[in-house]
Amino acid sequence: MGKQSYFLYTKSFSDMGSMMEMLVMNSVIFSKTESTVWLSAVLSARVFGGILSSIVSGILADRFNRRQIMIYSDFIRGGIILTLCFFSSPFLLLLAAFLMGIFSSFFSVSFNAEIPQIFGEEKAVKVNSLLSRLSAISMVIGFFGAAFLAEVLNPMGIFVIDALSFFLSGAALLKIKWDSIKPVSKAVPTHWLKESLEACRFVRERPLLLMIFIIFLCQTFAASSQNLGIPLLSESLSSENFSFYQGMIWGCWGLGCILTSMFVPGLKMLNHNFFLSYMVFSMFASMGFILLMWNNAIFYIMVLAFITGMFDGGTGIYFNAILQKTENRIRGRIFGIANFLNRLGFAFGFLAAAQVLRHVSMPMLVLFFHGGMIVAVLLGFIVLLSKRQNVKKTIIENESI
Repeated sequence: MGKQSYFLYTKSFSDMGSMMEMLVMNSVIFSKTESTVWLSAVLSARVFGGILSSIVSGILADRFNRRQIMIYSDFIRGGIILTLCFFSSPFLLLLAAFLMGIFSSFFSVSFNAEIPQIFGEEKAVKVNSLLSRLSAISMVIGFFGAAFLAEVLNPMGIFVIDALSFFLSGAALLKIKWDSIKPVSKAVPTHWLKESLEACRFVRERPLLLMIFIIFLCQTFAASSQNLGIPLLSESLSSENFSFYQGMIWGCWGLGCILTSMFVPGLKMLNHNFFLSYMVFSMFASMGFILLMWNNAIFYIMVLAFITGMFDGGTGIYFNAILQKTENRIRGRIFGIANFLNRLGFAFGFLAAAQVLRHVSMPMLVLFFHGGMIVAVLLGFIVLLSKRQNVKKTIIENESI
């Protein structure tokens, strides 16, 4: 991939910053308030910011220079985190989480939509595997780094390091150049609502893509349970070393993602079945999170986090590969829809989790949420089998959607 691969390495700086920021912000808000309500509120604020900006970020990615959108997003996020070094009241942390959700959406949509233009659609799995590996490595560094830095630095010091990671990512993007094809949408100005409806119609007319989006929505809804549950699980292991154990759990999960990204490109059978591969990895990832939350032995928790990360990593690789098969003129909006569903699933998941937790334990919550995800995948398998003759060509050849 040559010098073009440097484009992928820049995202690792952003990912590392995002992981450290999420971990430290969760720890700070919980230590300041000792309230799961405030913890849920901060997690929800990040999600709602992403919901409000998702569709807009997709339209912007199809209209304007995606590289510039990523650069601005990185520098703005770095500035937001740097502000928290001086002002870190619960309300300001809530506002910061909301703004981070907005600009993280701008960055991720433009980034994913631009990959096929740089590397070509035929390298989708190879590029996404490398990207997953780099993201997982940066997550491991971010989570483990935050866990150990929490022992020697106060949260403000970690926020400074976190902000620098975003500034480094933005600076790297300023130095990297590539030939970017002008989006079609920019040449023919239309109303933003019309462009959004066009993207929705595009998905509705493609049953397989619609089915994958429905499963993805269920997946993000279920994922809210472990994002809320792992901080609580870490606190139950040791209230004094809360940040350390949370970082270790997510770090082991990241190591599992790294392993998957190394062997997935060589699995030709899976690479000829993007849709089926995504569904299989999703189902086993949900099983892993259920088993993880039902354990209280540190060793088994770390092992299960690693195994779950392996399947979760494959899920992300194949989901992005599916969406990157769409046409460049609309790809930004398709990723915008995916980002919208991602945030929407998290938002409803967090809201539902807060209510369900009043009546059941955290492990039962994860079982209910991820059990529903497994049912959704099984229903998807039934749909594929019932329409096997109609969708066989699309599944086997992974033609452009």
